[in-house]
Amino acid sequence: MAGAPQVSEHELHASSCTAALSAKADDLVSQIKAGHAELRPSLLATLEAGAAFIGDAYLRGERDEARAQAALDAALQAQKALPATDLAARQALCAQEAARMLSETNLFGRAIVSMLAQRRLKKLLGD
Repeated sequence: MAGAPQVSEHELHASSCTAALSAKADDLVSQIKAGHAELRPSLLATLEAGAAFIGDAYLRGERDEARAQAALDAALQAQKALPATDLAARQALCAQEAARMLSETNLFGRAIVSMLAQRRLKKLLGD
């Protein structure tokens, strides 16, 4: 789009992590629906990690939803070319980074992330 601001490195990174964590969440949802209910805590943690990246972007003023969705769509498409081991490594690093972000935020911020993740979990599992 002419005149549209370039996506920042931070936005690219957040989109890449959100996409990687989304893929992990999708895999966990499939496993849970196949009878592995013990994976619910892992799914919740993955959803919280993804919400942490979204919340961090919002707090940084990155609030253009159309731009964020386009960056996420591009990241989802790009990760399809990644070998499974590279995707798993990215998921692990992104989860660690999200855990660090959450440990550095206040109780209110963590509560919002938890609420968003719980809501997403219920939607994904049809609860």
